[in-house]
Amino acid sequence: MPLNLFIKLFIFFTILCLSNSQYQYFQVQPHDISALIGSNITIPCVITSPHGDVQWTKDGLALGYDRQLAAFPSWSIIGDENRGEFNFFIESLKFEDEGIYACEVSPYNNAPALKQVANIKTLVRPEHVKIINNQSLSNETTIIRMRFDEKTHRINCRVDGARPAAHIKWINETGHEFSAISRTFIKDNLFSTMSTLTLIPSLLLHKKRFMCDVRHETLINHTNILRSVFEIEITSPPDIPIIHGYSSTFRLINDSSLTLSCQSYGGHPLGKLSWYRLDNESFHLIDNSSIIFHEENIIENNITIIIKPSDNNAILSCHVTNDYLDSLGQTLQTNITLQVAFGPTFVHILDNNINVTTLIEGTPQRFRCRTSSSNPRSIIVWKVDNQILPADIDPLEEQGEFYGKIIQSTKTIGLDKPLIYYHEKLLSCEATNPDTGHTVTDSIKLNIIYDAISIDMYGLTKDKIIKAGDTITAECILTGGNPLGKVVWYKGDELLHSEYLIETNEKYVSSRVEFIASPLDNNLLLTCKGQVEKFPEHIVSFQLNVTFPPEEIIIIGNEFFSNLSMNNDTYNEFECRTSISNPQTQLTIIRQSNDGQKHFDIRYKTSDTYINGINSIKFMLPQIDLSLHENLLTCQAISNIDTSLLTKQVTYVLYVNHKPYFQNFNRSIEVKENQSFNITLEAKAYPMPISYTWFHPTGRQLMNDQLNIFVNQGQLSLINIHRNDLGIYRCIATNSIGYTEVNFTLNVLSSLKKFNREDAGQYACEIDNQFGNSHATLPLIVQYAPEIDRSVPGRDKAATDSDRLLTAEIHCYVSAIPKPTVIWMKDNKLLPSSSRYQSILNEQIPSSSFSSNLLFEAILYVYNVTKSDYGIYQCKVENKLGIDMTQIILTGLTIPDSPSQIHITNTSHSSDNQLLSSSSRYQSILNEQIPSSSFSSNLLFEAILYVYNVTKSDYGIYQCKVENKLGIDMTQIILTGLTIPDSPSQIHITNTSHSSVLISWTPGFDGGFQQTFQIRYRLSTDNYYVYENVPIHMESYDLKNLKLGSQYYISIRSNNSYHLSKWTDEIIISTSNYLPSLKFHLSEISSTNISFTLLILIAVIGLIILLINIILICFFIIKRRQFNMTSENSSTTGTNETETNTIDIFQPIPSNFFLTTTTTTATNTYKKYEDDDIKRPFVSSCSSTNLNNLDTRSSYASLKNNCISPYDNVLLHQYYPADIDNSLVTYRSFKDGISYTTDINDCIRTELV
Repeated sequence: MPLNLFIKLFIFFTILCLSNSQYQYFQVQPHDISALIGSNITIPCVITSPHGDVQWTKDGLALGYDRQLAAFPSWSIIGDENRGEFNFFIESLKFEDEGIYACEVSPYNNAPALKQVANIKTLVRPEHVKIINNQSLSNETTIIRMRFDEKTHRINCRVDGARPAAHIKWINETGHEFSAISRTFIKDNLFSTMSTLTLIPSLLLHKKRFMCDVRHETLINHTNILRSVFEIEITSPPDIPIIHGYSSTFRLINDSSLTLSCQSYGGHPLGKLSWYRLDNESFHLIDNSSIIFHEENIIENNITIIIKPSDNNAILSCHVTNDYLDSLGQTLQTNITLQVAFGPTFVHILDNNINVTTLIEGTPQRFRCRTSSSNPRSIIVWKVDNQILPADIDPLEEQGEFYGKIIQSTKTIGLDKPLIYYHEKLLSCEATNPDTGHTVTDSIKLNIIYDAISIDMYGLTKDKIIKAGDTITAECILTGGNPLGKVVWYKGDELLHSEYLIETNEKYVSSRVEFIASPLDNNLLLTCKGQVEKFPEHIVSFQLNVTFPPEEIIIIGNEFFSNLSMNNDTYNEFECRTSISNPQTQLTIIRQSNDGQKHFDIRYKTSDTYINGINSIKFMLPQIDLSLHENLLTCQAISNIDTSLLTKQVTYVLYVNHKPYFQNFNRSIEVKENQSFNITLEAKAYPMPISYTWFHPTGRQLMNDQLNIFVNQGQLSLINIHRNDLGIYRCIATNSIGYTEVNFTLNVLSSLKKFNREDAGQYACEIDNQFGNSHATLPLIVQYAPEIDRSVPGRDKAATDSDRLLTAEIHCYVSAIPKPTVIWMKDNKLLPSSSRYQSILNEQIPSSSFSSNLLFEAILYVYNVTKSDYGIYQCKVENKLGIDMTQIILTGLTIPDSPSQIHITNTSHSSDNQLLSSSSRYQSILNEQIPSSSFSSNLLFEAILYVYNVTKSDYGIYQCKVENKLGIDMTQIILTGLTIPDSPSQIHITNTSHSSVLISWTPGFDGGFQQTFQIRYRLSTDNYYVYENVPIHMESYDLKNLKLGSQYYISIRSNNSYHLSKWTDEIIISTSNYLPSLKFHLSEISSTNISFTLLILIAVIGLIILLINIILICFFIIKRRQFNMTSENSSTTGTNETETNTIDIFQPIPSNFFLTTTTTTATNTYKKYEDDDIKRPFVSSCSSTNLNNLDTRSSYASLKNNCISPYDNVLLHQYYPADIDNSLVTYRSFKDGISYTTDINDCIRTELV
């Protein structure tokens, strides 16, 4: 039995446990919680047998099943989950944590769902309570004052910062609670409570205590009591104050002492007494100290003051106030007015600032005396040296300071007695107050002034001649006057600086002036002005007569001197005019002819005129003919000043327009056959230039043929003359005025034997017979062209000193038969006929009786050498057989032939040139330049100075000094830091087209740093520029995208990254008006007038083509999608390489897409993505005639035969495939639509970039 019972119980409890294991319920349910802000709280939730999922919600928002709520860092689920603990923990409770929380369990099998909510509220403890009323504190107890006559009085108590709202209770000291009215406010989730208690004032409430007690659920024990205690006080007014100690019926004396007492009776509480002074209608506190007499219920305030004039008519007020009066904003007061007697502080004679008054003799002077304020009014007395004078009229009275009186009295002196009587006497004004006896005085010393007697000037007389540049000294003396006067000098209106001297004892003033006379001073008044103060000026003057010659002289109409025409007197009247002069000058016109002779053949139309200092004379030139050409015309002005003659002149050159004319030349010339012939004809004409034309005897014009004929202006050279060259040659010289023709006869001599110079000599003929012998000699002279001896070094140079006006000798040694003619030229121009040049040809006597050579020495003398004479001179010698010419250089310092020493100095830091010291920082190199020809008359050297590790101290001026045994030369080079680069120069337009311009230039100095260039240009019709930056290291640039047939303004500047140079002067260019035709095209539109119907037809065709393209694109998209779906179904997994099946529907269509080919490759067969990109087909631009010849190979997309791509994004590469057929590609290069290379047949491969 026990065993069966045990078994039954075991089975029962087993079933019970199994049944309970399927059931879930709250063991500890969540409940409502109120907690302080900032505290930590836990909402309990313990579930027995939790089979379902447990989660918390807040205000219906599910927070999830995770025990760590990541979205809410301050929330978490705590407890042992195995024991069913799902407590909700909130850390540092905040306002936003307030709400309804629910612990929810989902159902599981037969176990139902569970849910239990908890309301969480936040609490904030109030910290302060405040009585809001007119209050004061007494031992931490608030005092509430009430007037005894108030009907009701309200007291407010406020508590802030509570949650939920706090409650206020009003309780008196016996514990009785009073009813009140409360209001609640909310701000920032916190509540404020205002409670108002209403009481009826009564003496029974005096000194009674009340309490404002705060009730709140956070104030739960005695340590957290929050209340405010106040005490009630009943107030009443005091009596009006009374003042003792002064009566306004008498005057107080200045500086005396006054004591006043103010008393007030009664009032609850007792009042406070204060003394005030009324100034400008406002009270100013004097004293607020009081004495309280409690037994008499009296308060008293006493003050003592020292009386001042400012206290006169001052109002003093005694005020009383207490809490009762303060609550009404009232005070009680009593006023008194003070009367003060005070005398004047000063008396003043008006306009007496320096205690001395100057009076003008003969003019009466009125004086006014004025006192300061006085109470009562002052009495004024006038005195002269203590003698009383009566006043003119009764004194004037006016209101003064501090309610006193100001008195003004007037006294005039000089009426009854002359002013001189009062000279240096003391005039006094005395003011006295009758009550106080106070007296003040002001005095003034009288000074009488009088005028000067005379003024005189010394040092200048009317007969004195003053020349411009002379120093003029004059002295002016002003005698007499009190005080002494002042003297000033004027030259015209100009004030002159002078030396001033005052002689007080002698009673005069002297002033001395000194200046240099100028032409502008002529006819000006030199004036001396002297004046004693208050009196008229004394003036003495002298008119300056300054003599001077004219500074400038000019011939009016001189611009016609450079364009005179023969036999034309239209512009033949001229005027010579000078600037102003004194006295009149004598004008003379002189003409100097080319031979240096002076002629006085000028015709004067008027005699000399002299108007306003300007001299002039009108004249006419003589008959204008060729003899006046290059004459000198001088206008000379002669001034006779103080027996000395001064001359000034101006000279002009006359140029007469005339046609060319030739100088004397040999009109018959003989030349041997097969020899050369040279002749130079020089014509003179004006204006230049002159053009020469040569004609052969046959009538044809002679031109340079680079073989036998050489023509250079007036020079004609014939090589290898033949007999058919003889005849009359003509030369025509032409300028803008006309032409002149001359001719000469050329005779060609022929000989049976060609002689050489070696054949010359003495030939002897001897004959003998049986009777004897005889002989005769015959000299044979061989004529030859001149030869200049250049064998001696240094003969091509000459030197002289221009500073000493020496004579230069230039030698030229010549050998010639017959005697040559020598022509000297400078810079390839004939030397003008002048006395400064002299040419001599000396024949050197041979040592033997016969010589085959004639030697001559040609010497050119240049007298009075100046620097303008330096240069290259040409010695040209000629005879009938030929010409030779050499050059001689005339310099000041001879050019060194071979430098022997080079000195380089630096003057950057010193005024003296300093030789550079030997240092590793300096290196000097001298390089000899190899001449281009085998022989050169000049040796050229290049001297280089290297300066290493350059610093700022190295900047400055360097001198390069070269010298040899024959002379010295020196030049300067400036070394600077980074400076402004020089502007480019030599700007050239090398090519222009319809849309571009190619510009080149020469860079300037780069300023010490690498420079680049910037171009700006604009249309001639625009005002704004377009800028182009030129790449580095380029000295030319192609401006593109210009307008057809337009004019542009272009300028260039340089930039070295530190500075910009100035823009160069603008150059003007124009683009071409013609558009070049393209050498290849598909078709040309021959008509520009398209009808409206044709435009509509083209638009319709375009829409149809667009619609067809849309249909084709849709077809291809559908087709590829179907293929992709098929490919996706057939794809396999598990491979290491992913096949790329993405198709770009916008990729170019293969060139063989529409062609039937023998080998087809599916377009959806791809390898790796990279390979697919490389092998993407390229569409070539092919015409319809070439489609039949398309390459069928599909391994690479390539250009087909005779196809040209119009795109610029195709790169061509040489390509050699494994199998090459005969269909090679023909390609060429194009630029701007124009082919510039030949056709090339090759295999190529294209790359689309």
